[in-house]
Amino acid sequence: MRYRVVFEYQTEDGAMSDVYNCRDEQQAQEKFAELQDSLMHAIDPAGCEVIDEPAHYSVINREAGFYGYVRLLTE
Repeated sequence: MRYRVVFEYQTEDGAMSDVYNCRDEQQAQEKFAELQDSLMHAIDPAGCEVIDEPAHYSVINREAGFYGYVRLLTE
């Protein structure tokens, strides 16, 4: 089984998009947690729409036009 972590965000200060291929579930979970933390620092979740699930974290501020997400995919 292959594990992939997909990360993307956009704010007024910049944008980033990347895909990480992981060798096992543990590495994928660690990368997911690291990127989720990075996203929470890039976009303050207070006052935003937030989805917080085991394999999907996203935050959207429609008013400011900011968004970001991190997803853990298995193939």
